[in-house]
Amino acid sequence: MINVARTHDKAIYLADEYYERPKEVFKVAYAQAQASGALMPGAQVGDFGCAAGQFLAYLKRQVPDAHYTGYDVVPELLAQARRKVPGVTFREGSVLDRALLPEASLDIAFLLGVHSIFDAFEPCLSNLLFWTKPGGRVYVFGGFNPHPIDVWVKYRLVDDPDPEHREPGWNLFSKASFSRYLDVHVGPERHTFIPFELPFDLPPRADDPVRTWTMRDAEQRRLLTNGLCLVMRFELLEIRR
Repeated sequence: MINVARTHDKAIYLADEYYERPKEVFKVAYAQAQASGALMPGAQVGDFGCAAGQFLAYLKRQVPDAHYTGYDVVPELLAQARRKVPGVTFREGSVLDRALLPEASLDIAFLLGVHSIFDAFEPCLSNLLFWTKPGGRVYVFGGFNPHPIDVWVKYRLVDDPDPEHREPGWNLFSKASFSRYLDVHVGPERHTFIPFELPFDLPPRADDPVRTWTMRDAEQRRLLTNGLCLVMRFELLEIRR
């Protein structure tokens, strides 16, 4: 029987590198949230799929007096987050569980690099909208297909000891599908896709062929690819409640 299970996150987020050297998306997401006016002292901020808390550690340094809570389903990641990121609350829970939070309890909800794990984006997006106050912001970062095609991806490493294991994490939903959903459930012109490009070249990782690296297109723009032979166009989706 095929076993679909996400295992790749531990190898990435149990390392310490992103506490001291924040990912570029952390900087972009912070700048956008700060510019919106929603990220301010006293704001209630939730990060869903927070891993080991690296993004919330970065936000805490930028706006120390906001109230931050991270949610994840991997106990090992949460245990490290609690050790490494003082002053932030971490809870075990899934973005798919609507009972996780009361309605309209957040000023900002972040979902960074998570939505492509799921075979349907609507349940998690519906919950983020439910949990965010009117006037608040929802930020979703990841790959979005600029073409009107939704793509589902599963993979297995050749040396995986479980021949039935399939790893998720790289589904590529279209911007058109997101926009149609948001136009109905939030309203027209209430969301914006913000293109993301790394400001530096990123080499392949021989020890982890699934990790992304940069390549150049004909106009010398940096695109992201990986060992799945995917070309990824990452964007930050801002939703205005």
